[in-house]
Amino acid sequence: MSGLPPRLAEILANPPAEFSPAAIWWWSGEPLDRVRLRRQLERFAAGGVYNLVVLNLAPSGPMFGSDADEPAFFSEPWWELFDGVCADAHELGIFLWFYDQLGFSGADVQARLVEERPAYAGRWLERSGQVVRRGFDYLSREACAALIDRVHGEFERRLPHRLGTVIAGSFQDELPALPTWSPEFAAEFERRRGYDLVPHLATLWTGGEGDPALRRDYHRTRAELAEEAFFRPLAEWHARHGLLHGCDQQDPARAGLPVDGVRLYADYARTHRWFGAPGSDHHGDARIHSSLAHLYERPRTWIEAFHSTGWGGTLEETFDWLLPWLRSGATLYNPHAVYYTTKGGWWEWAPPATDWRQPYWPHHRVFADAVTRLCGALSLGRHVCDVAVLLPTATAQAGARLDGVDPDAGRAQLIYRELVGDMAWFRVVPGVLDRLRVDADVIDDDSVQRAAVTGGRLTVASEAYATVLLPGCTVLEAETARRLEEFAANGGRIVAVGALPERVVGGTGDLSRLRRAARFVDTPAALTTEHTGSPRVEAPVPALVREVGGATLVLLTAAFPRATDASVGRPDERGIELGWLDASYDFDPGRYASEMRVRVRGVRGRPLLAGPFGGTVRPLAARHDGDVTEVVVPFDDGPAALLIFDGSDQDGSERPAEAETETAWLDLGSTWDMELLATMDNTWGDFAPADEPPGLARWAVRHERETGAGDGQHDGWAAPSHDDADWETAHATFGPHALAAGPDDLPGPWPEAGTGWTPVVYSASRGIRKDPIHRETLGPKGHVPEEFIDLGDVRADQAVRLRTEMRIPDAVDATLAVGAPAATTAWLDGVELPLEDHGHLATAPVRLDAGSHVLDLRLVPDETVRLRTNIALVRDPLRYRRPEWIAPAGPARPGTGVALSTTITLDAVPANAVLQVAAVEPCRVLVNGVQVGRQGGFDPYAEHDAPRVRRYEIAAALRPGPNELTVELTERDTSAAVLADWDLGTGARAPWRATRDGEPVPVTPRRRQHGDPAALHLWRRPHP
Repeated sequence: MSGLPPRLAEILANPPAEFSPAAIWWWSGEPLDRVRLRRQLERFAAGGVYNLVVLNLAPSGPMFGSDADEPAFFSEPWWELFDGVCADAHELGIFLWFYDQLGFSGADVQARLVEERPAYAGRWLERSGQVVRRGFDYLSREACAALIDRVHGEFERRLPHRLGTVIAGSFQDELPALPTWSPEFAAEFERRRGYDLVPHLATLWTGGEGDPALRRDYHRTRAELAEEAFFRPLAEWHARHGLLHGCDQQDPARAGLPVDGVRLYADYARTHRWFGAPGSDHHGDARIHSSLAHLYERPRTWIEAFHSTGWGGTLEETFDWLLPWLRSGATLYNPHAVYYTTKGGWWEWAPPATDWRQPYWPHHRVFADAVTRLCGALSLGRHVCDVAVLLPTATAQAGARLDGVDPDAGRAQLIYRELVGDMAWFRVVPGVLDRLRVDADVIDDDSVQRAAVTGGRLTVASEAYATVLLPGCTVLEAETARRLEEFAANGGRIVAVGALPERVVGGTGDLSRLRRAARFVDTPAALTTEHTGSPRVEAPVPALVREVGGATLVLLTAAFPRATDASVGRPDERGIELGWLDASYDFDPGRYASEMRVRVRGVRGRPLLAGPFGGTVRPLAARHDGDVTEVVVPFDDGPAALLIFDGSDQDGSERPAEAETETAWLDLGSTWDMELLATMDNTWGDFAPADEPPGLARWAVRHERETGAGDGQHDGWAAPSHDDADWETAHATFGPHALAAGPDDLPGPWPEAGTGWTPVVYSASRGIRKDPIHRETLGPKGHVPEEFIDLGDVRADQAVRLRTEMRIPDAVDATLAVGAPAATTAWLDGVELPLEDHGHLATAPVRLDAGSHVLDLRLVPDETVRLRTNIALVRDPLRYRRPEWIAPAGPARPGTGVALSTTITLDAVPANAVLQVAAVEPCRVLVNGVQVGRQGGFDPYAEHDAPRVRRYEIAAALRPGPNELTVELTERDTSAAVLADWDLGTGARAPWRATRDGEPVPVTPRRRQHGDPAALHLWRRPHP
């Protein structure tokens, strides 16, 4: 329609590819094939997806149960493939984004750098005053320059012609926490703050006396060093190549929580303002990130969503979930995810895959174009709002100790969260401001300090605020306080919520005038529009307002907060403890309004309506009351609408002519013939063996056993009207294969036959139905787990009995193999077997005649475990042997150094010698006294008890004859354990040896496993 700004009109009519969804494209699960990748690119384009973020889940070794990626990340074949995909993407008009592998990653980029330059290791303060090395030094300019060069510099060297053309940007996910110390920290602190920190280190810990301002100075220094070393140079690299970089950082910092932002990243706003597309996933918050984009003129705001919501979501539901994020300022939708493979339905990673494997894919372009249209339109012009919430960073820094948080900082975080709300998909809690229908930015200290005070407004970048809220801000930066005082003196409104400012940091100042000028509100719930000012848009829902080339654009949604109710197991927790894997939701489109009366202040021109799904931009009738324009907005194009005032001299007072429509009715009859048509493409084996149509399958059936005088046929069991509600459900291939008794306290007798036993159900081809082991890896990874019998949680002082019948067609000499995190005793036909205990695996030779044999097992774990087991008869026990977790015997001594060693004797050094090490604790790996690598301690969420796995090429360190392999670790609360697996050809291996703090100690196998045991092996052994 004429009158709209040209760029806005163009985006509404023809949504440009640059604003399309930017889906994460996992290059994992099977070896990559160029032809298959090309075919997938064509499908993305057909579905309206023109941005793809390439990620490797297992870039240099197995990770989260997934086999190591082929080709390995950054290998020559990988680069060749990536460049070829760039060429194909360019031809198809698709943009690619690379993942930097610096946060959530198995690429070990930082670990490899620290191997080469040990000085690049991060330093962490201990309460004792000692400094320990762990992870990477994000406070060092030299270390971070090397890190950026290792990843981004390699793209620059290899693909300079792709940067800024087909490569549009990069993505960073869950950067590890910033270290708490560095070799230069004390000197930098004194240079910047003007005094010596070292005598006052106790103040950083709970119970340490001292001025809280010191903690602010400490965290400020930490943030400045990281900003100068890592975040700003990273931004400068992207700007130099015309690229954007988006992010989703660790929870709960990504939710904008001030204290957690300090704990993880020293000053979340200072460090993350440098991203070209700051953002989060759907566990985080859009407001903090869109505010950074507004205040620092970043073009886009990232939202990664909606991983782990399962396979059942529809496009209608996804659109409903996305709208609150767009209304809060997100403009770059990053769907998680699309997969290179689903491997016959057995590979997934935090599903769903929002791609052609979904039945809705033929209609996906309609959805994608709507998202593209909204993201494009909402990226134009400037954001308009009257209220800013000061991010209480100074209060958080002053109260954030290295082992806890002071009450004032904790209160400020709670008040802040009550004001802005919680956007997490699984627990949306609208904040007070949203409930008042008041849009607001979150403003950081630097933005307040560089703002100008003009006409009673705090003006910074393109924003102009009439009201500033102080959420529990007992501590203010001195320069922030001075600017706020000036703002209040010139007619600006300041509202202190929950507490008045009590002191300044970072300088000197008197808060008395600011305290008198501020209006005080005791609790967030007491806040009203008398405090904030009337909202610019009065509507039943919060609105987003932008000014675009003289026009005013208002985004309205048909429901608040959305048409979906979601719930989780523990809503007051965060992260994995919240129980988001058990989320359930109820989507009801009946919650959408069909139309909405809206009043907008201070706009000019005709009111126009643009729908997200395209079509003609049409005028709306309007009523005027002073500077307020009232319109009725219909939601006949979808659950969102763009209300546009075109800035012209026309005001829409005349009611637009309504188009005449004719309704024609067609009787389709009451009887239809139906035909099932295959719609799934199984060329690559995504649903079944390749080139076989998946076909129609029913895996669950209900059944009833005839007993006594019952006669199912006579009772009409086959009739459609027969009531089968009480019938049992059976699943194809799953059935009882054994009996289990227990767990019982030791010693305990064997149960009598027929009593005390429960059936053990599994499938000989698929293992345990809906195996819970896949939860920890966010879905199966292409393999049936080796432990296919689940006996539940068992304490160390309990035993479980297992009995099964083996039917042998022909006499055989074999080896019985039992895998379990327990001491195993076995009886064959009532005779105890001489088991050799390897740890998790126990074996015994057996002679089995043809016929039926009864196997009894008694399993006793030596620690509380989820007791899973497997049983196999094998002909080649050496080929079947698995590597074992090994640990020093005796109780752990936290902080103590442990070394685990073995000797491998080689006749000759193989050309390719691969060693794979898995360990929970950070460790160094040495061959013949030479460090070949290190791993662990470089990851986000360092508190998680998950093993890190890395592969090492060690041929250069080997020699003919004896070779010493040593893994050095530092114990935590449990004994340090290592799983080592290698492929060195032939050779003899000696038993493992151990030392603790330099003293020899016995070695013991650790039976407990992490997930599927085979997932941590260098190569897959024969499956039980």
